[in-house]
Amino acid sequence: MTTKAYSPEYKISELYLNIWKSGKIDRDQFQQIQYAINSHSLKSSDDRKIVSRLLYAVRRGWVSVMD
Repeated sequence: MTTKAYSPEYKISELYLNIWKSGKIDRDQFQQIQYAINSHSLKSSDDRKIVSRLLYAVRRGWVSVMD
């Protein structure tokens, strides 16, 4: 298993769009979200809302988590 280093250069809004369009979240995308949460890089309220919406969509079953 390889470990990737994620940089905060990605846009949360782009990640959200890709996940929402596909209806799936893969391990890499999930790790990017975890990195954003753990590194406290979610400075804007919009980014925090997007992450909250993604987590809600997973709980509701609107977005599937893939391995």
